Amino acid sequence: MLFSATAFGQDAAPAEDIRDVKALVEIPQPPDFGLWIALALGTLLVGFLAWKFFKRPGRSVLLSPAERALAEIESARTLVGEESSEPLANAVTAAVRRYLEARFGIAAPRRTTEEFLRSLQSKRHPELVPYGEDLGRFLRFCDAVKFGRGEIAVETRARLIESARNFVEASRQPISTPPAEQASQRTAPPVSA
Repeated sequence: MLFSATAFGQDAAPAEDIRDVKALVEIPQPPDFGLWIALALGTLLVGFLAWKFFKRPGRSVLLSPAERALAEIESARTLVGEESSEPLANAVTAAVRRYLEARFGIAAPRRTTEEFLRSLQSKRHPELVPYGEDLGRFLRFCDAVKFGRGEIAVETRARLIESARNFVEASRQPISTPPAEQASQRTAPPVSA
């Protein structure tokens, strides 16, 4: 028995209606954006680093604490002619205190003048003992100008700057200690501030 599959009421289709299989249609792959983004970012990073490296007009020169303090004190000279003497006293005191911290490792900017002077009197900082009296007068005078709102003459302002400058110049080099003191310093344990 032979059955044929035809739609009800239709005749069988002739053989010409059957067509051959067509070739496959190639679907293009989407571009790999991740790779392109990574390449672009890498190129930008290399370019930025090259720009930062070659941009430098000259190597930055590291200044010693004394040179930095002297530069700050010199820049404070512009405040000598100001109406109020408080900005000058603030600038000069800040320069000296930052110098003390950088040069001697003393947290002078974070201490009051009295706390700082007490630590000097307790001999915790023997390298500053020769300057203790003058430094105390200088800091107290600046405090009087800053907090007492006292006004000082232009000549006194210039002397204030010179006093700070002289202290930095005098204390920039280590003080030579007598041999007996050197021996006692070697045997004594270090005292932290």
